[in-house]
Amino acid sequence: MGNGRWTIPIIQGGMGVGISLGGLAGAVAKEGGLGLISAAQIGFKEKDFKENTVKANKRAIHRELKKAREIAPQGMIGFNIMVALKNYEDYVKEAVKAGADIIVSGAGIPTELPSYVEGSDTKIAPIVSTDKSAKVILKYWEKKYKRLPDLMIIEGPKAGGHL
Repeated sequence: MGNGRWTIPIIQGGMGVGISLGGLAGAVAKEGGLGLISAAQIGFKEKDFKENTVKANKRAIHRELKKAREIAPQGMIGFNIMVALKNYEDYVKEAVKAGADIIVSGAGIPTELPSYVEGSDTKIAPIVSTDKSAKVILKYWEKKYKRLPDLMIIEGPKAGGHL
């Protein structure tokens, strides 16, 4: 895990398929924000992406985090991993293994996210759309995992195309 210094209140959003990769996340983290790498089809540049999508994506998780850490060794860098992704659990666990400081997770309710990061120092942050969904996740995580989110993102109807 990185040192995870987050000094300015900016979270760079996870924009998929090649937008939010290590370069952008590293630049944001270097300036004191929270840099996020999107796991959505992150391995699209890999030679075997079409034949071995999951393996290509897992390799790219490590590569892009390493790239971000080279830019911002002291910064807070994590991944935006959508619950709706196939192999969601595998990608979360791979990001933890790679050394992510935080996993931000939405596009569905990340009910099992605490179990995927268990035993690590990786922080977790669900993205929810209403106060009701926030209360549900808080109650569920507290009861099942004896854990609360490290932060929570609430996206309203004007969340840049989301919801």
